[in-house]
Amino acid sequence: MTKYIIKRILMIVPIVLSVIFVLFIMLYFLAGSSIRQMPVFGGGDALDSAFAFFNAGDNFITKYIRYCYNILIKLDFGKGGIGIGLMRTLKYRIRNTLLLLGSGIGTMLVAGIPAGVYAAVHKNRFSDRIINVVTLLLSAIPNFSTAFLLSLVFAVYLRIIPVAVSYTSPGAFFLPALTIAIGGIASFARMVRTCMIETLEQPYIIALRSKGLNETGVVYTHALKNALVPVVSDLGGLVSRLLLGTLVVEHFFSVPGLGSLMMASVSSRDHNTILGCTAILTVILTATNIAADILYAFLNPRIRLMYAGKKRRETDGERS
Repeated sequence: MTKYIIKRILMIVPIVLSVIFVLFIMLYFLAGSSIRQMPVFGGGDALDSAFAFFNAGDNFITKYIRYCYNILIKLDFGKGGIGIGLMRTLKYRIRNTLLLLGSGIGTMLVAGIPAGVYAAVHKNRFSDRIINVVTLLLSAIPNFSTAFLLSLVFAVYLRIIPVAVSYTSPGAFFLPALTIAIGGIASFARMVRTCMIETLEQPYIIALRSKGLNETGVVYTHALKNALVPVVSDLGGLVSRLLLGTLVVEHFFSVPGLGSLMMASVSSRDHNTILGCTAILTVILTATNIAADILYAFLNPRIRLMYAGKKRRETDGERS
């Protein structure tokens, strides 16, 4: 199992480098691209020695290698459009984006799982139909419309939250996180409901009920754990959609995150900042998908047995 986790984590590096390479090509060959002004030599480091040994010139490939080297070894994303080190700006922006995304995912899980389980247990009843209608409507509303409606209700009519907030405390992220979570709750609750209905109709669940076990124990102890296995397999894609939704939400609520920084960089043609934001967002996106895969492996005993079987076969071969 440890080998599986290490292999999944190591996948982040080639994925991020591939995404950077594609975007690097697109930005490099734009007219007036600032990427072409990127220095190849970095002041006498190990990569400079390698370039000197191979007599490498100043070209697209060496600039890409230099950029990736600075990120992986020095955590240096270069300088932004105003000449300030980009890493200083990205640190603050990464914190806000992760806080916003984490709050949205947490709200989605806390509200989506109980709603989906309740709808599955009360299948084809009035409450189930109400939940289906509500989740269908919520999943059909785009993020910018949800953001506008929530701002209108909480900031204008109820006046619970000020229109302009300073994002220095976690409480300021309430409306943006709720905006992101609403669409996720709708999709996640429907997903949980479908998987729970299939699980509750399995023969072993019927057998447990026939033995007189408590219905709550049957649902939450036996059925829910098995129903979450296919849900977790689709959780990575759902989190990816939530992360993409943060780009719109950050722009609407003026959250100082990676999404708003990327949109501002696109408008000002700050190509180096676009590259840096893309690299960080790719890491976050890939990490969340790999975390979902690892969680799926813990919930699915077949993956654990598969890797345990490989380990046993290797041990048996060494003994023989």
